[in-house]
Amino acid sequence: MPPRSAWRVPWRWKRAPESMHEERGRVVAIESGAIWVETIQRSACGGCAARSGCGTGALGDYLSKSTRIRVALNSWDQDRISLNDTAVIGIPERALSTGALVVYLVPLVALMLAAMLGEALGGEIGAISGAVAGLLAGAGVVRWYSRRHASNPFYAPVLLRLESASPSHPSPA
Repeated sequence: MPPRSAWRVPWRWKRAPESMHEERGRVVAIESGAIWVETIQRSACGGCAARSGCGTGALGDYLSKSTRIRVALNSWDQDRISLNDTAVIGIPERALSTGALVVYLVPLVALMLAAMLGEALGGEIGAISGAVAGLLAGAGVVRWYSRRHASNPFYAPVLLRLESASPSHPSPA
């Protein structure tokens, strides 16, 4: 019988590759070691069958705007990229879910905790004041977190592939 330590395989060896959240955009600028990609923010109901009769879809189209994102060209050859190519960029799903949890959950939890503390100390006025203070403190934590992780490559978008009208661009070797 093999020793017990031979039965266990460390979890980090069995990790699946990161799945990526993809977004398409147009290359609007090329600089040394990076490209700028313009993406269009669409409303969540863009694919709905009742879109033509829905006011929410029309409002989403009116409020949609473009965003420019700087994407590093880690192993891509800059000569293979031209303006107006369609670039598919991505970030890890885990980075997206972590960011969403921080942005939405931290202020909400801070609001609730500060409101409960304020109610215990000062009744209804204390609860209202505590909720406002907690929300502001939560927003401050989110701002601190985003600035602290601004240069973290885990949260940086990566160029996955290019799609253009010319012959297809191969992925980097």
